[in-house]
Amino acid sequence: MATARPTAALLTPLVAAAGTAVGVLVLYFGQRALAPVLAGGRGSVCAQPDCMLGVGVWLIVGGFLMLVVSLLAGVVFRDRDRPVRRGLFVALWCVVAYFVESVVLWILA
Repeated sequence: MATARPTAALLTPLVAAAGTAVGVLVLYFGQRALAPVLAGGRGSVCAQPDCMLGVGVWLIVGGFLMLVVSLLAGVVFRDRDRPVRRGLFVALWCVVAYFVESVVLWILA
């Protein structure tokens, strides 16, 4: 009787959460650096940091939610044969969802 490897069951959610965390942090800090440009440049009406506070808060909330979603999706869609590949696949889709959310937020801001 073949037994499942306990590391394979844990590896998919861990890879998914770690990959999502790295991707979300890269996108968040990139948008944070580009925030004055994205909000209209130096001569814009809303050049103060508190004008972008709403977008920043939603980006933080969205990043946390993507991390939770990736962890849950890693548990649900775990693969015994290729856990790292499945974890990276889950992380990719979560980072894409975070990117789409951030584009929508910057368009609406």
